[in-house]
Parts: sequence; structure tokens; C-alpha cells
Amino acid sequence: MKNLRTAALTALTCASLVAALSPAASASAASCSRTGCNGKLASANGCMTGAYAISSFTRVDGNDPGGTVAHGDLYYSPACGAMWGDYTATYFADSSTVRLDWQPTYGGLTQRATSVAVNGIGNYVTTMFSWEYSLQLCASTPTGNPSGNDTCTAWR
Repeated sequence: MKNLRTAALTALTCASLVAALSPAASASAASCSRTGCNGKLASANGCMTGAYAISSFTRVDGNDPGGTVAHGDLYYSPACGAMWGDYTATYFADSSTVRLDWQPTYGGLTQRATSVAVNGIGNYVTTMFSWEYSLQLCASTPTGNPSGNDTCTAWR
């Protein structure tokens, strides 16, 4: 009986050590991959872990006499093989449209993957699109901007 109790205690101690020393599971494993991520939010599909900005832009809002700067990032998730746009508007009257455009990898017609309407100060995030294509994040010209040009990241 004593040996059985000792064996049970030893087994329980070993199991506890294995559980304590095992690497923790990812907080949220990726639930989509590449084209399976198209149209989905990175934050809701476990794609934020290890994601990083691969291209960016900044611009001055043409409406703001103080020259407030807006910022856009094109993010890539190695876990999901997908990209998305993140845009931060810092001017209360920013009324841009942020869009994620794509092309076939070796060129072709530019198409819109997704877009988000900007309505003042805040952070605006697009849905994802597969990295198997060339992608670019753009923000439309703010109303009143004399340049008349959209602001975009480089194609990736």
C-alpha cells in the first residue's frame, strides 16, 4: 500500500512538472490561412501574433490649417499569410476612404480588396487579403486637399 501511494505521488509530481515546464499554447492560434483569410479581421482570427508593418505612409490632412498628420501601415501576418491596412486619423474632419488594393503578383488590373470609410479621429482597420497577391494600402484625398492625389504605400 505504501509503494502504491509513493508511486501515485511520484506520478502526480511528474505530471505537474511536465505541465509547468511545457510551453504555453498560443493565446489564439490562426484560424485562417492565405486566401481563406480574405475579408476577415486579423484580430478575430489569431493573425496579430508576430504581425509587422511592411510599408507605411504619412500625410498632412488638406483640411487642417494646423497640418495634422495621418498615418497608414500595411501589415503582414506570417501566421496567416495575409495582409491588412491600419490607418490612424488625427484630425476631426478627416473624411477619407482607406482601401486595400490588389493585383496579380506579376501585374495586371488593379482591383479593390476592401475599403473603410474614415469619419474623424480614430483608428481604422481593413479586413485581410492573401499575401499571394501584390497589395497596396491607400487613403483617398481628403476633401479640400489641393494636391488631388491619393496617398499610398509601396506595392508589396
